[in-house]
Amino acid sequence: MKEAPVTLIISTGAFASGEAIPLRYACDGEDISPALSWTAGPPGTETFAIIVDDPDAPENWPRVWIIWRGNAIMSSAKGHEFFLRHYLGTHDNTDAEEHAKGKVKTVKFREPAPRGKMDLVVDINFRMDTSALYSDIVLPTAMWYEKNDLNTTDLHSFVHPLGEAVPPVWETKSDWDIFKTIAKKVSDMAPSVFPEPVEDLVATPLQHDTRDEIAQPEVLDWATGECEPVPGVTMPHLRVVERDYVNLHKRFISLGRKVREDGISGHGVNIPIAKFYDELMESPVGGSPGPRNRRCVEWNGEKYPCLEDALDAANVLLHLAPETNGEVAYAGFEAEQERVGVPLTDMADGVRGVRMTFGDLTSQPRRTLISPCWTGMVNDGRAYSAWCMNVERQVPWRTLTGRQQFYLDHPYYLDFGEHLPTFKPKLDPVKTGDVVRSPQDENSIVLNYITPHGKWHIHSTYYDNHRMLTLSRGIEPCWINDRDADKIGVQDNDWVEVYNDNGVMVTRAAVSHRVQSGTCMIYHSPERTISIPKSQVRGGRRGGGHNSLTRTRINPVQLAGGYAQFTYGFNYWGPIGVFTRDTYAVVRKLEKLEW
Repeated sequence: MKEAPVTLIISTGAFASGEAIPLRYACDGEDISPALSWTAGPPGTETFAIIVDDPDAPENWPRVWIIWRGNAIMSSAKGHEFFLRHYLGTHDNTDAEEHAKGKVKTVKFREPAPRGKMDLVVDINFRMDTSALYSDIVLPTAMWYEKNDLNTTDLHSFVHPLGEAVPPVWETKSDWDIFKTIAKKVSDMAPSVFPEPVEDLVATPLQHDTRDEIAQPEVLDWATGECEPVPGVTMPHLRVVERDYVNLHKRFISLGRKVREDGISGHGVNIPIAKFYDELMESPVGGSPGPRNRRCVEWNGEKYPCLEDALDAANVLLHLAPETNGEVAYAGFEAEQERVGVPLTDMADGVRGVRMTFGDLTSQPRRTLISPCWTGMVNDGRAYSAWCMNVERQVPWRTLTGRQQFYLDHPYYLDFGEHLPTFKPKLDPVKTGDVVRSPQDENSIVLNYITPHGKWHIHSTYYDNHRMLTLSRGIEPCWINDRDADKIGVQDNDWVEVYNDNGVMVTRAAVSHRVQSGTCMIYHSPERTISIPKSQVRGGRRGGGHNSLTRTRINPVQLAGGYAQFTYGFNYWGPIGVFTRDTYAVVRKLEKLEW
């Protein structure tokens, strides 16, 4: 007889069931995680889990993939062939066996592993790169000289504007207009699906450069009963987020008041900007966007700074960023010196009167201003160099002690013996699983395979124009040491196959004594649009790119979190995805070139 289903009931004493959630516990308020309790689950089940422990179940597949500002399927996909197999469900060149069976405990293993999880892949791109080739839809975005945009980082001495010399051609749109159009379409469709705002429960990790770093004195596992599950302390935060799909477009084109209340933050530095937000609110409603003017917009009877056009967004950003508004930089240093206990505001005294607009940037080059969010000191023409503020101005380092730390007392590092700097020899290529099934003979050689940033590229990404290709032999070659090449009868510019169990790439050899013996390298990132011959070792199937030879292998200590400087930060602290320097590949001369 089938047992009756058991309902898992989650409750809290912070507010009554069915009542409106108090602002204190919502993102619009203090954003505090309420204490939760729950009833027991079905007999024989584990404690309440908030993570996906069955990622291969169809209901847990990521169905839609929108790619923007990246070549995700080739340049970023560590294990390109596995992405083709499991994400896209298309042909691939991997020959590796599945290794998870019998080795995973908390994640359910399904056999065979699913193929083709994605229903829709959309690429926003101005190039027909590898990601665009494999996408269902390519949304053509404007090129650098067809749109107004900002493109810069802390490592760039100057703020880089992209100026619209000519309007976007044919069906192309600027990145800003593409997302604005998507938001408008969602808002148009929302009344029939979500006519009212809906509340969503979102889990967020314990964050780097926040109070989360000292939330717990030691890392314990609540899922195994080592401690009580307390949101924001021993487990992720659980926050209530309002999704207002009807007003999504209106929210997209306006800057909300929440930023006025909370300020802006970067790397744990919070800058109060209420005064600067109010300055934006003094702008008139309506009118046309311009390179030097700001506007406001009204909807539902409320007024907000306008973000409708890319020029609007750029000028609002420039007005609120410490790198382009000296008074914001001063306010940031003022808040930071209060927090760290050392004088800092003098570094911004000389730039308090500096303001930049988009028109200023397009009329002449402008250097970024000194900022409390970064550690370089760029005053008086000084080039950016990291950690200057920490060394010269005694700003504490972002560690538990406030100093540079060589001893790492996180339990993961202790368990793996990496709590102090440790020498690690090269790994065994067989034990890493790279060359278990790959054929080898006297005409081949196994080499340590690495993938450096592009050499003859535009920002390590874009190399397939005539000038770049002329500098790189019209292809992305495999660089190999001259003595290693002699062992397998390879001369400079010969065609070679570079392969392992993960995949294969067919390219030319660049023989050089400057490459360390025992190592070969292919600069990232080749494209499947240029010089992709067929592979003999894979039975005449076409080869791939540099990431065809890699696969995702995460260093366990990079999963360390929830304690001190090891708490998570997006694109800051977390797993990098692959042992890029611990991959091995077989190199052999190509017997016959076939296109």
